[in-house]
Amino acid sequence: MQKRVVILGGAGFIGAHLCLRLLEAGHRVFCVDIRDAADSPLLRGALQHPSFRFVRHNIVSAFGIGCDEIYNMASPSMVRYNKALPVESLKTSIIGSINALDTARTEHARVLFGSSGGVYDTDRRTAVSESRDCCSTHRMLAEGKMAAEALHRAYRSEFGVDTRIARIFNTYGPGADIMDQRVVMKMIAAALQNRDIAVNGNGEQTRAFCWVEDMADGLIRLMEAPPAEQTRTLDLGNSHEVPIRTLAEKIIALTGSRSRIVHLPARPDDVPRRAPDIAAARRELDWSPRTPLVEGLRRTISYVEKELSGNKHSVMTWAEMN
Repeated sequence: MQKRVVILGGAGFIGAHLCLRLLEAGHRVFCVDIRDAADSPLLRGALQHPSFRFVRHNIVSAFGIGCDEIYNMASPSMVRYNKALPVESLKTSIIGSINALDTARTEHARVLFGSSGGVYDTDRRTAVSESRDCCSTHRMLAEGKMAAEALHRAYRSEFGVDTRIARIFNTYGPGADIMDQRVVMKMIAAALQNRDIAVNGNGEQTRAFCWVEDMADGLIRLMEAPPAEQTRTLDLGNSHEVPIRTLAEKIIALTGSRSRIVHLPARPDDVPRRAPDIAAARRELDWSPRTPLVEGLRRTISYVEKELSGNKHSVMTWAEMN
């Protein structure tokens, strides 16, 4: 059955992959973003699709679109952009979520909120501590996401809105802005240009990297899962941890780069580990990532090579995930 699906932040990295997957599945897709969909290397070919509609809109302002499902993937980029826009970042998470939830309530639609693995502290079991700098980039994103999560649970409890929450961990792959400062894209771009690759601290801090198409599959499975008694909240990502220095070494080897790894001072808010617990996703969605890191890196390197040769860099978007 064809559904009307709204993707907030649809011109961004994960949002664009969702747009394409849902179009391929035969649904009508409304891509909502402040950035033009034509700036997305993935969506340029979708603009003439009869079931695709682009809506330029900032979800901090109220909106109404007749729909069956809403994916809220809208968020300022935590690394590159939102350090300079703390108020707008919080507005996007909080006011934007209220507007999305009000639309879902009016339309009797199901809504999935793209939260962040950053809501967890170092050991992944505890929410971010109050002792951290209240204006740090990671703290800002985490506070906004946590408030938005609470709103989704409140709308579920008080108004019966069918809400789901995906805590998204590091995701990489084609379609991301090559000027992005997330670690995989930043390292690949540097390696292909034989520039130094910067690693903060000793490089032993670990992260887990999920191929974007695996992530899109997990999000769709979460949206399609049967309603639960409470808001279904799941970690989505790859549980295989990789030290940051090891990641840099893999990228240098795969690109044949002459880049050197240089160590910078450790970031004060950099946690030593960040990886999801996907046991619930395996159990409830029958989902786990399938793409090995080396395979995903090769595909991403190919994408970045083409983008660098075209010398095209996209502008700021509110569509970002980790």
